[in-house]
Amino acid sequence: MKILYLTIAALCMTSYCASAQDVEKTSKKDTVITLKEVVVKANKRLIKYEAGQYTVDATLLRKGKINLVDLLSSVPGIIVTDKDIRILGRNDLKVMFNGRIKKIPKDELIGMLKSHEASNVKKIEVIKDPGAKYDAEGNYGILNIITEKKDNYIGGELSDEILYCQKWKNASHLNLNYNHKRFTSSFNAGWTYGKTRYTESSYDYFTDLTRKNSSYHVPKANDYNLTGSIDYMIDSLSTVSLEASYIDTYTKEMGTNEEKSYSAADAFLGKSLSLSNTANPRKNLNMSFYIDRNWDNHNKISLIMDLFRYRNDKNYLFNSRYYNNDNMPNDSTDYLADTSKAHLNGFSSALDYEGLLPWNIKLMTGAKAALSKTDDNLHYDYSTLPVQNDIFSYTENVYAGYAILKKSFGQFSMKVGGRYEYTHTKLEPQEGQATDKNYGRFFPNVHLTYSLEGGSSFDLGINSGTTRPNIKTVNPFIFYISPYSTSKGNPAIEPSHYINLRLNNNFVFRGGEFSAEFAYYKEYKSIAQVQQMDAKKGISAEQWQNAYDLEGGCCDLNLYYSQLSWVKMTVLGELAYNKSSSNSIYSLQSEKSLIPFLYGYFNFIFDKQSNLTGYITANISGRKKDVTGTLNSTYDTSCGLAYSCMKNRLTLKLGVMHLFASKIRGIGYSNDGMSMRFKNNYAPMTISFGASFNFGKDIKSKSRQHSNRDIENRF
Repeated sequence: MKILYLTIAALCMTSYCASAQDVEKTSKKDTVITLKEVVVKANKRLIKYEAGQYTVDATLLRKGKINLVDLLSSVPGIIVTDKDIRILGRNDLKVMFNGRIKKIPKDELIGMLKSHEASNVKKIEVIKDPGAKYDAEGNYGILNIITEKKDNYIGGELSDEILYCQKWKNASHLNLNYNHKRFTSSFNAGWTYGKTRYTESSYDYFTDLTRKNSSYHVPKANDYNLTGSIDYMIDSLSTVSLEASYIDTYTKEMGTNEEKSYSAADAFLGKSLSLSNTANPRKNLNMSFYIDRNWDNHNKISLIMDLFRYRNDKNYLFNSRYYNNDNMPNDSTDYLADTSKAHLNGFSSALDYEGLLPWNIKLMTGAKAALSKTDDNLHYDYSTLPVQNDIFSYTENVYAGYAILKKSFGQFSMKVGGRYEYTHTKLEPQEGQATDKNYGRFFPNVHLTYSLEGGSSFDLGINSGTTRPNIKTVNPFIFYISPYSTSKGNPAIEPSHYINLRLNNNFVFRGGEFSAEFAYYKEYKSIAQVQQMDAKKGISAEQWQNAYDLEGGCCDLNLYYSQLSWVKMTVLGELAYNKSSSNSIYSLQSEKSLIPFLYGYFNFIFDKQSNLTGYITANISGRKKDVTGTLNSTYDTSCGLAYSCMKNRLTLKLGVMHLFASKIRGIGYSNDGMSMRFKNNYAPMTISFGASFNFGKDIKSKSRQHSNRDIENRF
């Protein structure tokens, strides 16, 4: 044993002497040896689940994406088309940036999100159950876009996308970001210009008459949006922010419409040929002020105030010429020109507090007030049709308060909360008596979560909400779509409300994650349009009503798999069962429907650096039925290629949207067995080419010492 010890000691001494000699030689040669840092990275999880929501690591998905809409298309659980974005199992969507919710009209959502870059998005929170903290209106989900903030940096991104679908369209955006010391500012601008096209056709089946309607539309868009924000850190505990956004959407549409009439014996009775011209400018301005105060990691108070203004003006003109059964023009013509204006002004303010109670119980509470008034008028300049000039205003004030308690114990966590909202509305016509309504409702929200090792979990949740009538649904005035077709609202309409019971499970496995949600829901006084048909005059009218009660259940499945080196895939599936019971005489009394849905997004990687990628997306939806009508099965597929170069600064993209896509077909039920069948082509094949270039550099700043450790951590 002594010999072994001596041998080891000799070897160590020899190694030491050799090392000393090497150091001496190195010193004589003045050679410096630099050791490279070795970083060991663990495999990142794409998704992290919590009660009622999950968080996606966007840094794993954003390569090859030219804007935020492109990025969202690859996020598991998100369904993206060129006209809509939604969360699986939810009817509506709201968007937050860095925890602050934005007032973006649904019609402008796609354009606004396309004006934001994808290269600086760090995380995306998909909030499937917003809970008692947020507005109870609508069965919606929230996307919280969390961006990276680089210290002492100036940069941005510029992109452009050209689309062709028998007509040309162009979409551009510019992003600028500036971060220096306590200041953080950003500017986003987007512009869309060009034309699209679509066709519509329908058959109106009256008792002894059939009208065949076909139309061709070429809308021309000239839209732009601007957003600017400034954040200033007052100290390590407080932040103040100002933000302003402006959306200007202008659509000018030329259309032709041919409507033929047939008798019950299918004999041609005559036709009308109409030319329409529509100009529809919409302007949306929103200004926001935000301030918070953080005492520590558990105690925080924040205040946000929004001032918003929305302008929706429309000039509508059509001329109709009539032909007899010999297809010869007669002397009768109809012409109509009207101007409608809806001007909304509003203010909202929300105060939120988070604190820690004894026994590590987290408390979240707050209050909100949202006040708005819409002035609406419809003025007919000249017309041969029976019309009236109408002016009225609609006021809606909502006051809300909420409280949430959250507690974790072992592998269990519980969140119990509730929100109470009180609503006051007032409808004031220029002629007639004003109508006041006041109503309040409590909306409970409960979550019980059990977490397993490895990231898997089970979550049981109960939530409820409401849908309030808006200006369009309460407007009682007649609007002419054609000489034989009108639409109007209903001032007597009431808010609907719903309750959901959901069980969610997510399972993490090697190379992927799988989640399943089982839900039961019930909705009362659902707001929808019903079709009223007059057999004697051959006229159909659409009106908003509390059309039906809805009850049903669904199973939502979400699979993400990334184990293969050449493809990453997301597959979504849903099977829903609905039963609707009519509250109207203008529809069926009851209807049942089993609705399947399948959506897939496949991202292909063609090289080791993931510079050249491709994608295929496809969806198919089964037939949907309720007491007001049936929408037939639909399908759509798109594909494309993306290439990143210049150290990921330049991204090029070639895409084909609606490569294979169905027309929208269905039937609308009406009174006395009458109905309307329709077939519309809203998604013709479209080819797009896009490019984005991001730029930037660090700002040189003198280093400084902070005497306060909290300030260092905050900054």
